[in-house]
Amino acid sequence: MQPVSSIDKHTHLSACPECDLLLDNTDQVKEGYISQCPRCQYVIQHPTRLSIRNNFLCVFTGLVFYFPAVLLPIMKFTMLGNTEVMSMINCTQTLFYTGNWAIGFVVLLTIILIPLIKMMLIIFITSRIYFKVKSQYLAASFKWYNRLNHWGMLDIFMLGIIVSAIKLNDDADLEAGVGLYAFIILLFTSALQTQLLNKNLIWTLIERHGE
Repeated sequence: MQPVSSIDKHTHLSACPECDLLLDNTDQVKEGYISQCPRCQYVIQHPTRLSIRNNFLCVFTGLVFYFPAVLLPIMKFTMLGNTEVMSMINCTQTLFYTGNWAIGFVVLLTIILIPLIKMMLIIFITSRIYFKVKSQYLAASFKWYNRLNHWGMLDIFMLGIIVSAIKLNDDADLEAGVGLYAFIILLFTSALQTQLLNKNLIWTLIERHGE
């Protein structure tokens, strides 16, 4: 059995996300200062309340464009005199109507529901932390966000749109819809929010919030 002192010692170690160097995480970085890996100079922590506000604004912007991206036409294509309008919700409905229940459920879950749930969770977490409103659900909400973070596939859907447009370009007349521009903004804000998210800072503030 491993000695208690040895166990306690290892619980204070964390690996650098960039080079896997083991670092001591017992020291709390003060707000406005930067903690870097001594080997690769990767920024481990950069505590600032502005990052919380920026996360909220970024996700809120994505939420504003979410519903136009889902409901409005992404692309209109005309082939042999027939015009079809495609939106995210129409694609999902078509999969269910044609009997592709499994694929339709996966698309509904990963393209429509999970991105919405993730945005709602981040808005809940960042707003409570920034305005210092106590809530017992912060830790559980952030855990669920991290679990769902691997299931959102907006970028895969965008790749599918590009591939479809390339294949249909020679046989049909394609016209971008308003939903496509809203979807691009949604995808951009989602990627930017992921880059801005400081998980170490969020967990630290959640721990302080519960005190």
